[in-house]
Amino acid sequence: MVADLHKQPISYIRPEVHEPQDQSTGMRKAEVGDHSPRPSSRWPGGRAGGMIKLVLLLGACVLALSIALRVVAPHLVSSSVVRSAIASSITVWVGHEVSIDDVADIRFWPQPEITLTGITVTRVASGKTEQVGEIERLSARFGLISALLGRPDFSAFRLERPRLRVWRGTDGGLDWSDRGLLSDAVRAAVAESDGVPVGSATTLAEIGSVDIVDGEVALTDVATGATILVSHVNAVVDWQGLAAPLSGQGSFEIADKPVSFTLQTPTPLALIGGALSAVDLSATFAGVSAEVKGRVSLRQVSLQETEVDLRVADVAQTSAALGFRLAGTERWRTASLETTVTRAGDEWRFENVAFAANGSRGDGIVTLHSRPGDRPLLAGTLAMNHLQLDDLLQALSIKVGDRADVRLPSLTQWTDMDLRLSATTASFRDFPLTDLGASLVGRGDMLNLVIGDTRFLGGTISARMSGAGYGFDKGADVSVSMERVDLGTLTSKLVIDGGPTLSGLGSASFNAKLVGTGWQRNIEAMSGKLTIASDNGEILGFDVAGLRRLAADSAYFQLSAAGDESFEYRTLDIAVRFSEGSAEVEKAQIVGTNQALTLTGIIPYSRQALALTGQLSGNPGGSPGLPPLRFFIGGAWSDPVISPVPSVTRSDQ
Repeated sequence: MVADLHKQPISYIRPEVHEPQDQSTGMRKAEVGDHSPRPSSRWPGGRAGGMIKLVLLLGACVLALSIALRVVAPHLVSSSVVRSAIASSITVWVGHEVSIDDVADIRFWPQPEITLTGITVTRVASGKTEQVGEIERLSARFGLISALLGRPDFSAFRLERPRLRVWRGTDGGLDWSDRGLLSDAVRAAVAESDGVPVGSATTLAEIGSVDIVDGEVALTDVATGATILVSHVNAVVDWQGLAAPLSGQGSFEIADKPVSFTLQTPTPLALIGGALSAVDLSATFAGVSAEVKGRVSLRQVSLQETEVDLRVADVAQTSAALGFRLAGTERWRTASLETTVTRAGDEWRFENVAFAANGSRGDGIVTLHSRPGDRPLLAGTLAMNHLQLDDLLQALSIKVGDRADVRLPSLTQWTDMDLRLSATTASFRDFPLTDLGASLVGRGDMLNLVIGDTRFLGGTISARMSGAGYGFDKGADVSVSMERVDLGTLTSKLVIDGGPTLSGLGSASFNAKLVGTGWQRNIEAMSGKLTIASDNGEILGFDVAGLRRLAADSAYFQLSAAGDESFEYRTLDIAVRFSEGSAEVEKAQIVGTNQALTLTGIIPYSRQALALTGQLSGNPGGSPGLPPLRFFIGGAWSDPVISPVPSVTRSDQ
């Protein structure tokens, strides 16, 4: 103390002086030249300097003590004590018997750490001892002071090549722990999430970080006996305590497919126990990137107001990686889905649905109803920018055009449907459509697809398909009605390898019954009726004047040789009934300005051929001098052969 006083500045040590005071006020009188410093203006600086020196001295003592402890710790701390303590700690945590083969290493600098090998966790089930897990190598840090007291506490765990077995019970819970500390904490957390206050002291336990290297988890479902193996698990988990939030990131493989993930949850105990827990999860798997943010229950496989975002950068690559293809997605390149998912009882609600395929976007709302004893029902309303009707039919296992012979899985195999669809634009093969509205209803093996009044080739189109069986393999009815459409565009896209086509506006109806699947390979099994009506148009490639000229002196000739002029008509009325690959012309009357064309016969459309009898006759009030001309039309419909039929007078009969 004396030494400390000698170190103080001299100006701080002053003898007591009696200051002169004013007798009337009792206050000190100011004197000329009195400028001596006041002690209150310098004492604080001196005290601060002393405090800093005291702190430095204490810090040096602590550092020296820490170094000394680490130097003498190997002589004071028994490795068997640490080994026994960590074995006991694992037993307390998981509630199972734990055995350790050896202490591979124990060191005290720069941090006390122990490394164990051959850790095995076993339990007794049904009177038999079975292995719950094993860890090839386990490292953990421990507190030096607690170790000196014989009760070391551990943190910063590193598990190398752990192998765990987990059982999923019939109730959906995970049975991997007994009455251990973690299990008790999980049960307490689940009870509190259900509104039952527990206040368990187990949640105060500290953990720290957990580093997993090349782990493996075998998950067995008790109800089915199926086992899922998750291998090559590498993860870093930050979990400071049982009551603390958990965050982690890592990767693993499932069915030899790599998965990487990041996870955050403020209630990890409730999540492990299967209660609804807040989760922020992102993962990549087989070319799919997924983000899930909301409340999740692992036990009930339930989501509550959970935002789900799925993106597929390469659909073909993802399908190949998963070994799974869905009908109707063969031509997809990219796909994405965003939605908010909520499960209420037997119903899954997908709200705020936003999806895209090949850049075409859509939105809507969908529900999936689980119905005991029956297939689930998918219902809702979807609106999209563009709808490829070929893909939709293919997704329903209805084959259109040149697609793979192998039948791919479709939604109709798993669910019933009640969907309303709308699209700004749509297409079927080469035909464009706009402002499409449709409904899709499927019950069991029955399916109905209805397309309302949709803009098509300048007019409107309505269609209905109803059938039974997988891909209508038990038969189907098809009905198509078109009003005021462009017949030129329609016939030019339908007629194969050329041939006469129509030009103008008209209406058409098509009603058919299909037996079996496919419209091209099974076209002979189709039966029904086709009607076409039009005003003021043309039959392109049918030169009436050239036909009359060649018929005058030729026994037969090809239609193309007659010329390339067109036959203008004022009315056109055609009705054809077809079955077994051939069509019978019931009525074909085309009335022009000066003459009329009538056709009868059959059209073997399965062979793309014609066998018709035609007659050109003058119209009443038309140009005089046009005698009737009868002729036979046969051969391929791309360029049929015309054979005039000689006139027979009554006197010759």
